[in-house]
Amino acid sequence: MDRYFLVLILFVGLNNLIADDHMPVSYGMEGYQCNFESGKNMDDVTDFISEDLNPYADKSWKAAYSGFVLTPFLRSANETNFDFGWVGFTNSHKDMGIVQDSWFSEEAASTFAKWDSISDCGSQGYYMAVEARAPTIPFEEGETTFWEIRSCSFIEGKSVEDLRASDKAWNDYNDNRGFTGGVWRWWPGPGTSNSLEIDFLLNVTYNTWEEYGESLDDEFWNSASRPESILSCDTPRVYTAMNARNRPFN
Repeated sequence: MDRYFLVLILFVGLNNLIADDHMPVSYGMEGYQCNFESGKNMDDVTDFISEDLNPYADKSWKAAYSGFVLTPFLRSANETNFDFGWVGFTNSHKDMGIVQDSWFSEEAASTFAKWDSISDCGSQGYYMAVEARAPTIPFEEGETTFWEIRSCSFIEGKSVEDLRASDKAWNDYNDNRGFTGGVWRWWPGPGTSNSLEIDFLLNVTYNTWEEYGESLDDEFWNSASRPESILSCDTPRVYTAMNARNRPFN
């Protein structure tokens, strides 16, 4: 589906939800794929976050920002060609712009230079992250959760306007089985690949590997009792996600 036609459909669908007093929860989002510079490793990244990035951000960022370091875990070697990812969220893309203006300011020059000495981030893209399910266990800075990411498209005859009913059915089902994670849709925006032939990325979070394994068992053994899906999604990639910065949104 043409990217710009999809975005038009997305906002028409969201406007219908807003008009019906169902404002979706959404966030401005940025995503990086990075490799370590020679001689660097994850210890250097985590030290930089605690000793440099967060102190600078606490002082200078005028908008709330939460970030996660993603490390590939369950993945195919020929489809994952980066050492780690970074995803960051703000209350809106305006707030993301406030953070970016600060990050590229003269004040941040030494902090930014140190980040560049640790990592080589070959791609950066913006997304609109729309929440389908809030986690029942909040994220906690410094703690690790596990993120499943799939590339998804609507099946024939389904569209954005079917999401509300689908989300309700799936949330009721997951409530009944005690699922504690969250679900978000990441709609591609500026900087993402023009060769993408999907509608969005589906992000599902899990608090333990046991919970993830339980979900796989449920998907295999209870397929007949699960709600009907309106999506066609590929095989998931799963990452460990360290909550590097957690600042509550308004």
